[in-house]
Amino acid sequence: MKHAFALLALALLAPAHAAVVHTSSASFLSQVAGGAYTETFNTAIANAPRVLDYAQGDYAYTVFAGRGLFGNGDFVGTSTSASSLTISFTGADVTAFGANFYNTGVDLALRAAEIIIALSDGTITRFTPDSLDDSYRGFTSDVAIASITLSSEGLPNFASLDNLTVGAAIDEPPVDVPEPASITLLGAGLLGVGALRRRRQS
Repeated sequence: MKHAFALLALALLAPAHAAVVHTSSASFLSQVAGGAYTETFNTAIANAPRVLDYAQGDYAYTVFAGRGLFGNGDFVGTSTSASSLTISFTGADVTAFGANFYNTGVDLALRAAEIIIALSDGTITRFTPDSLDDSYRGFTSDVAIASITLSSEGLPNFASLDNLTVGAAIDEPPVDVPEPASITLLGAGLLGVGALRRRRQS
């Protein structure tokens, strides 16, 4: 009986939506509708501002790092190591975003160290890119993504990204979310299994 209630609780608590993770730009970009915005961060950033705003067409976002942002014209990242960088989407709903995500060192070169990407919907991806070629990750969702946070652990790792594309996802398979009637039916079935088990034991 306890197992039946545990299964029912898991069904009720399971997230209704989860982002799909793409591990290549080709896979990701094939799922993005027209009108997406790609930023290459090709302008150097002076004086380590904490906030920068970017916009094109319907899409807009804010890039924030509590201890300041850094950019040399090749990427944008944190100006201090082991700090996080947050992108908050402020324009049209974003259901697709992708970029090269990695850590840089004091020499501005890519470091083979773990990078952590956390989405506002609870999706978390951790990986260790060895080069720009395997640093791309894209995310598509059937609900709007409010923000992402990029972080690293350890010194001297500076969370960085480049070639950020934001837009709308296409052709995403619908996520199966149990309807209330289905959940009730599942609960009744589990209770019946529990009752049958008790009857067999007695």
